[in-house]
Amino acid sequence: MSTKIQQKNIDELTKALDNDLDLVLFFLSWVKNGRNATKAYLELNPHVDPASAQVLGSRQLAKIDRGAVMKSYGIGLEEYFSQLKAGHESMKWNDFTGEREADHKTRADYSKRIGKLLGVESDNSALIQVNNYIPLLGEEKVK
Repeated sequence: MSTKIQQKNIDELTKALDNDLDLVLFFLSWVKNGRNATKAYLELNPHVDPASAQVLGSRQLAKIDRGAVMKSYGIGLEEYFSQLKAGHESMKWNDFTGEREADHKTRADYSKRIGKLLGVESDNSALIQVNNYIPLLGEEKVK
């Protein structure tokens, strides 16, 4: 039974990758090697030097349609946003009172991700330019 399920998943993955068996093998090797494209390429092509494997592995990875792979595993936007919502509403037990309360540490990560999606937060929030010139004592204000 387990073999059938695995074969079904491989068949769906093969379909998602346009029946490119080399790409399917690369993808499976990439997952096996901790999502390291260089190691995945070297596993499948041991005669290639590591510098070339880094470039060629990156090229192989660029060919993979992430959306198609996610769809083959049943992961889509609905699941993503559902998980975001659940994380944003996360709760924890208060060790002292024994009651449930908001888990602010967990919620902060989800709030930041939601903020990025909505365009109200960015990775470099410290990069703010202020164009105010304050003249020093004795200097004239530039007009």
